[in-house]
Amino acid sequence: LPGWCDEFIATGPVTFPGWPMIARQLGRLPTLDPADHAAVRRTLDAARAYFLKSDGTPVGTHPTKPLAAKNFASPADAKRHKEAVQAVTRDVHALIERHAAALNVMLTRGVRKFYRIALDRYRRALDERSALDFSELLSRALYLFQTMDDFARSRYLLEQRYQHVLVDEFQDTSRAQWDLIAELVRAWGEGAGLAADTGPLPPSIFIVGDRKQSIYRFRDADVTVIDRAAEFIARLRAGGTKRRAIVTSMRAVPALQAFINDLFGAVEKSEIRTAFTYGDTDRFPVEHDGTLMLHDGRPVVGIVADESPELTAERMAEEIVRLLSDGVVRDRETGVARRAKPGDIAILFRTRASHKEIEAALESRGVPTYVYKGLGFFESDEVRDLLALLRFLAQPESDARAAALLRARFFRVSDVALQRLAGRIAGVLTGRDRDPSALDTLDDDDRAVILSARALLERWLALVDRLPPAELLDGVLDETAYLYEIAGPRERQARENVKKFRSMIRRIQNRGYATFDRIASHVDRLYAGDESNAAIEALDAVNLMTAHASKGLEFPVVFVVSLTKSSGGMAPAIRVVLDDDEGERVWVGPFASDDDKTGERKRETEETKRLLYVALTRARDRLYLGTVLKDGRAVAANGSLAKVLPAGFVQLFEMAGRADPDTAWTAGSRTYPFRVCPPPEVPPLHLPRLATAAARPADFSAIGADPGAVPTSVTDLGVDDRAARGVRFVPASDRLLGALVHRMLQKGLDPEAEAGLADQARALLLDDEVPAIDDVDAAVRSAME
Repeated sequence: LPGWCDEFIATGPVTFPGWPMIARQLGRLPTLDPADHAAVRRTLDAARAYFLKSDGTPVGTHPTKPLAAKNFASPADAKRHKEAVQAVTRDVHALIERHAAALNVMLTRGVRKFYRIALDRYRRALDERSALDFSELLSRALYLFQTMDDFARSRYLLEQRYQHVLVDEFQDTSRAQWDLIAELVRAWGEGAGLAADTGPLPPSIFIVGDRKQSIYRFRDADVTVIDRAAEFIARLRAGGTKRRAIVTSMRAVPALQAFINDLFGAVEKSEIRTAFTYGDTDRFPVEHDGTLMLHDGRPVVGIVADESPELTAERMAEEIVRLLSDGVVRDRETGVARRAKPGDIAILFRTRASHKEIEAALESRGVPTYVYKGLGFFESDEVRDLLALLRFLAQPESDARAAALLRARFFRVSDVALQRLAGRIAGVLTGRDRDPSALDTLDDDDRAVILSARALLERWLALVDRLPPAELLDGVLDETAYLYEIAGPRERQARENVKKFRSMIRRIQNRGYATFDRIASHVDRLYAGDESNAAIEALDAVNLMTAHASKGLEFPVVFVVSLTKSSGGMAPAIRVVLDDDEGERVWVGPFASDDDKTGERKRETEETKRLLYVALTRARDRLYLGTVLKDGRAVAANGSLAKVLPAGFVQLFEMAGRADPDTAWTAGSRTYPFRVCPPPEVPPLHLPRLATAAARPADFSAIGADPGAVPTSVTDLGVDDRAARGVRFVPASDRLLGALVHRMLQKGLDPEAEAGLADQARALLLDDEVPAIDDVDAAVRSAME
C-alpha cells in the first residue's frame, strides 16, 4: 500500500517496550531482499508477533497490549495507527500462512527422505538378524496377499483352511490390519478360491465392534474402518441385512444406563467422518419408572470437587472408606447384593500424573491400592529407592546421588541434615571426608544413621563390579531389612515391584558383561519410557488406572477424576493424518495451516468423547465424577474430558465444591440427584485393619542351604572362608578381579592362539586399571584360577 510503511511507523506506540525492534524490522520492508531468507524470516516473526494474537488469528478490532491507547503519543496517532494495522492484518495472516505452508512442504520432503533412509537401514538390520517386528510382519503379509501371482498357492491354502473369520474389538483395527483381512476373504464374494467349494456352509466373515469405543488413534486405530468394512461385507454377497446392533447391557443398573443415554445424547455433535455418534442404535433400552433417577433409593452418580488435588483426594478417600464400611454392590459373578470390597472400586483418570495424591490419601486411611498397568513403575517409592542405590553405587563421588540415597528408605536421613552437609555429602558418606566437624552440626539420630551408612557402603562399594549386580542388590535388600520399610497397605504392590526391578537387573546382566555404571545408564534410558507396575492379582485393592487401561473391564463402583485436566504432553513434531477425502496430510513442527490445525483439533475432540464414554460405562452400580476447582470454578482445559461434557454440566462441580445439597442435573423429564462427597472428617475416617496373612518368607534373603554343602561363586574362591559361615558379603582385596573374570567369561580365551592364555587375559585390562593393581601377573593368575 503506498505510504503505508511510513504511516505505520510514524504513528506507532512509542512507549511500548517492543516497538523499537518491530519498527526497525518492518521499516525495512521497502528495501527487503527476498533472497535474504534470514531477513525475511525475522520480518515475518516480527509481523506475527504484532499483527496476530497468540493463537495465530488476526488481532481484529480488539486492542492487544501494544495497541493500548496509553502507548501512543496522541489519540490521533492511536486512531491512524489502528486503521493502518486493520488495513493489512488479514493480508499479513494470509502471507504468514502461505509462508508456513511452503516451509512445511520443504520440511516434509526432507523428513520423508530421512524416513526412507531410516526404514531401509532398519529393514536391513532386521534381515541381518533374521527377525521381524509386528509392523513388518503385517506389511509383508499384506504385500504377499496383494501380489496374487507370487503367493497364489499359499493364499488358496489359507482360504481353504480358514472358512469363517471373526474379528472382535474391530473399532481398534488399523487400516493395514483391515486391508489384510479384506484380502484374505475377497475371493469369497467372487465365488473363487478353494473355500467356495468346501464345507456345508458358505464362507463367512463376522466383525464385532463399537464405534463409540475407538480410543486408540495414537496406535493407528481408525474409527472409520468399521464403516468401510461394513460396505465391503455388504458387497461380498448381495441380499439380506448385513448389520446388526446390540444395545442391551447387562452391566449397569437402569438408572445409570439412563444417565449415560441422556449425557451422551446431550453431547455436542460433529459432522466430520470420525465424529462421535449416539443415535437410537447406541442408546440402552432403559426400563425405569418415574422421573427421579435413583437406584434402591440412592443416587447412582456422585461428585467430588475441591480446591486442590490433595483436598479432592481426601474427599474421595473418605467416600471410599464409607463405601467399604457400609456400601452394598452387586457381585460381578452372581449378581447378588453384598458388602463392597476394595477390589470393587476403580479410579480412572486421563493422564498418568494424576494418581499420587489419591494413592497417598487412601494409604493414610489403611485402604490398599493397586496402580494398574501402564502407570508409575519408575515413579513408585520402592523403585525410586532402588534406583538411588543403583546410581550411587555406579558413581559414589556424586553429591546428588549420595543425597538421593540418604533420603531413600534405606537410611531416611532428614532434609535438614542433607542441607547442612551440602557440598560434601558424597565425601562424608564414602569416608573420603572424615573431618569430625562435618557431623558435629547434625542431631544424634542423623549422625548415627550416617555413621552406620558409611560402614555399610564401605563394604558394598568394595563389591561393586566384583559381585554380579543382581546378587549385590539382593544382599543389600537382605542386610537392610528393606521388606520392613515397604510394609503397609501397598505392601503387595511394592513387593512385586521390587521383584520386577531385580528381574530387570538380572536380565540386563545376563545379556553379557555389565558394570554397575552401564546398568545404571541403561535403567536411566528405560526410565524415560513407559514401564508399567508389576502385575498382581488386585482383588483386594482399589484399582487406579488410566481410562485407556480400563477398556474391557468393569467395576461396581467407578470414580472418573481429574476431568478438567488436559491430556498434557507435547504435540508430535511430525504429524501424519490419513483422510479418505483428502488423502495423506503431513505437517512438521508448527508449520501447519489453520485448516490442518482445526481439523486435528476436531478429530482429537471426537476421540476425547469416545474416551469419556469408555470411562463412564465401566461402572455397574455407582459412578463418581471428580475434578479440582480453581478459586471455586471448574475450568475445563483444552483436551480435557470435561471439555466435551454437555453445556452447563461443569457448573455442577462448582455446586459440589460449595457442598450444595441441591446439586442435580436435569435432562428432559428426568432429574439425576447427585451424591456430593463432603470434606473429610476430623479425625479422618480409617478403614479397620484387616487380619494380616500368615508371615511370609523374605523374598530377598539368601536361600537356605544344607550347612554341610556351602555354595560358592568364582569370585569367592581364595578370598576367605566367611561365605561358609553365612556372611552375605565377602570383602574384596582387589575390586578389579571380578571385572576381569567377567570379561574372560564373555570374550573367551583361545588355548590355540599365538598369545598365551595369560597374555590374552592381561589384554582385557583397561589402561586406566593397570596402575591400580599392585601385581598385574598375580591378579591375572588369580582371575584364571
